Amino acid sequence: MDIHVNRNGQAFGPYEESEARALYARGNIAPSDLVWRSGMAEWQTALQMFGERATQPGAPPVVSPPPLPPQQVPPVPGYAAPPSSYGQQTVVPQQDLPPKLHWALVLLFTVLTFGIFALVWPFIQSTWVRKIDPRSNATLYLAGNVALAIVGNLMDASSSPSTQGAGVLLQIVSYVLFFCGYYSMRRSMLDHYNGVEPIGLRLSGAMTFFFSILYLQYHMTRIAKWKQTGEIEPQ
Repeated sequence: MDIHVNRNGQAFGPYEESEARALYARGNIAPSDLVWRSGMAEWQTALQMFGERATQPGAPPVVSPPPLPPQQVPPVPGYAAPPSSYGQQTVVPQQDLPPKLHWALVLLFTVLTFGIFALVWPFIQSTWVRKIDPRSNATLYLAGNVALAIVGNLMDASSSPSTQGAGVLLQIVSYVLFFCGYYSMRRSMLDHYNGVEPIGLRLSGAMTFFFSILYLQYHMTRIAKWKQTGEIEPQ
């Protein structure tokens, strides 16, 4: 597998594993450099991945590693901040973070506001999803859900049976649009966090159906913490 190298926030590679090991053996890759390859949940030091570097008898100690080959590329997908144990920290702009309100607080605020909070928060979630997937239509689905729900409730309150029937139908369609919005967000998150920033994200279709807002919020909070600390909580 190709190996990416990060030294003090500067990305190098990718290198084939044999090439990376050769660079490590020659001292081009320092033991303290961070390395990553597909499938890893977080970055490791080169020392952790490759082990102790063999030194030839009489060879002078390497004070600073020689420069890496000029194969520098943009930052590796999945790189946020190195694990805190490395003593480094990368500040992630707040606008790039997912909404990180704890799912229990989302539930509490929904109860305290008699459901109004649950009308607003999905749009906050879908707005962030659009940042990682500009093609996402989740916000449009949610807007259609709210509009049809309001019209459907007004028609359902009518004294005319035919109007009431149409109102019930609109409410059913509004529920369909709601779930279309959340499954759209689920797909965007899976594509992004298993492709662009691979963290091995898994999102249950059943949990998305039954707990929609709270379930995706739980994972958004996990992702926000990962972006700030470099450490991902187990699912």
